[in-house]
Amino acid sequence: MRIAMFSRILPIHSAGGMQDHVQTLSAGLVRKGHEVIVITTAHHEAKEFETIDGVAVYFLNDAPLGRNTNEYWFNAARKFEELHATQPFDLLHSQSVGAYGVWKRSLHRKYHLPLITSFHGTHLDVFTTSWHTDFALTNPLGIARFFAISIDLFYRYLARDVWFTRGSDILIATSDADVWKYQKLYGAQVARIRKVYNGIDTHLFAPLQDVSALRASLKIREDEKILLALARLQKDKGVQNAIVVMPRLLKEINARLIVVGDGDYRSSLEALAREQGVADHVNFIGTKSLAECADYFNVCDIFVDPTLRTDGYDLTIAEAMACGKPVIVSDVGANSTLIDAATMRDGILIPRGDNEALTRQILRVLGDQKLAQSMGELGRQKIAARFSIEAMVDGMEQVYREQLKLKICTV
Repeated sequence: MRIAMFSRILPIHSAGGMQDHVQTLSAGLVRKGHEVIVITTAHHEAKEFETIDGVAVYFLNDAPLGRNTNEYWFNAARKFEELHATQPFDLLHSQSVGAYGVWKRSLHRKYHLPLITSFHGTHLDVFTTSWHTDFALTNPLGIARFFAISIDLFYRYLARDVWFTRGSDILIATSDADVWKYQKLYGAQVARIRKVYNGIDTHLFAPLQDVSALRASLKIREDEKILLALARLQKDKGVQNAIVVMPRLLKEINARLIVVGDGDYRSSLEALAREQGVADHVNFIGTKSLAECADYFNVCDIFVDPTLRTDGYDLTIAEAMACGKPVIVSDVGANSTLIDAATMRDGILIPRGDNEALTRQILRVLGDQKLAQSMGELGRQKIAARFSIEAMVDGMEQVYREQLKLKICTV
């Protein structure tokens, strides 16, 4: 199959879950013998073309880097037609609204190509996140931001997204919760929704036996328990909650919090660690490569993700589970797709923003080695079986083949 993939952003632009997903999926499809061409926004060095992990990537340098804009959408539509004229595509895959320009000009209908769309969050997710991070009667600027976001969401929903969603042939739900959201928010028929879980590299993210070298490089004592938070450092990612619970934890155990990631909220987090008197027990590591992240997952005793953000499940949770580590995460968005909410034998869900629950569960898991080991083993088994790259690529390939078969039958 020859697949046109539309995505405003890739790992070469910046770090992030959507970026990693697009590149991982595309490279996985290439390994299975398909040809994937990604049409994306500007390259930071103004390159027009590059092959990355076997994936052909076209950069539109008159489209602002990493953003959904008219310049991107309609230049992407032109680039698609140019490439299609040379060697026809079999189908189109839009990451979020990346193919909006193609849909707006009805090019998928003109060339009789299936249009498949994967969303990475919904309007409801953004609205809920803003409510929990911005809205506070004591914060006028936060209230103003909340209403500004709400108005913008409402406009984009009515003017663009609901129509684009209904115009797509197939919608990919990456979690159990997304199926319901697509039906309720966009009026999507369940017959047009396919569920394909986002996958991770379960070979890279796997348990390691010896992590002594990394512990030594971080100057971590043998008796210290290591908590890991790995995220973009923004307020809605909730890393501040992991810092706030450190004083209470230190009264009970020797612990160190390692924070991997970077962002515009980092200075505020560093200041918070000083204010809480735990700066000597919190290491800010910065952004690391995926291979380096795998090492940090393996060196930790427990992974925490006290996010405030309503969204699809964070891939970092799956990566930690794949490394055989116990995880404690906020019960928001699609996180319950990864963790069994009924038994919580493979991970622990806590209410959003509940630092008492976060503290209590960290102490419980770190105080019970058998529980931590069992949770890690069950988590590893689940991720390897259902959330691997191989399972994701196979699932997406099945959707593609189904649509191509339908196309042949209707032509």
